[in-house]
Amino acid sequence: MIRRKISHHAWSGAQRLTVAAILFVSLVLLATESFAAAFVAQAVKTRGDIRITRDGADMSCAMGTAVLLGDVIKTGPGARLRLRFVDGSILALGENTKLSVDLFAVDAANKSRTVVLTVLEGIVNAAAAKSGENKFDYQIKTASGYSAVRGTKWIVGFQQTLMTVYVLNGTVEMGGNGDNPPVLINTGQWGAIDGAGALSPPTPTTPEQLKPVLEATDDTSMNTVPPPAATPGQPFVPLPQIPTQPKATQKSNKGNQGGQSGGNAGGGGYGGKDPGQSGN
Repeated sequence: MIRRKISHHAWSGAQRLTVAAILFVSLVLLATESFAAAFVAQAVKTRGDIRITRDGADMSCAMGTAVLLGDVIKTGPGARLRLRFVDGSILALGENTKLSVDLFAVDAANKSRTVVLTVLEGIVNAAAAKSGENKFDYQIKTASGYSAVRGTKWIVGFQQTLMTVYVLNGTVEMGGNGDNPPVLINTGQWGAIDGAGALSPPTPTTPEQLKPVLEATDDTSMNTVPPPAATPGQPFVPLPQIPTQPKATQKSNKGNQGGQSGGNAGGGGYGGKDPGQSGN
């Protein structure tokens, strides 16, 4: 009887260790699978102060940092960040930019891909990987509206309540949160949506407008000394103006017929100049 009791207790202890080991491995596998399912992108280029808010906790972002579904990313003054998503898409964040990863779903069985990113403030330069899926929905949103694409390179800016969209290649559907129908913006054009949902007509982008927009998201000089910080209280790029009166739109069309868009000359888009400064 004594020998049997000792054997019984020894077997129970070994069994408990085995069960504990199995549970530990299972938890590790579950955590790994959960992380893999939530993993959507990786930081491939960084400069300056970049923070990620994840599940209520704040963490720094450096080269190689994984970005998960639900993360909120924020860049500081002079900072830059380039993300490579699992589908091959690239997103560059300019300084003072805040972005949330709301949805990133790839369904191989149904050949569908759905991506929703929200620019809470700042500016991003996006290159959506071309897709052969039957259903492809790639959106970058702001509080004022959205931009939806398919295999396109474009820039989305959001400051205060004004959303601006610049198309570098392809076509973007831009729509507001109101009842106004969306518009299509093609290569070499820009458009905007204000906080009331008013959409500006697609307008040709001038090199003078595009230069500061590209510079705002340029990530070619990563991991170098950041540029001097902007003056406190001054926006990092000038804000475009949305034509709200019919006369302004007609004037812009006349200007296009003459080779110069009135909207472009009047400060439309990032870095637009005032007419009185066009000679500078």
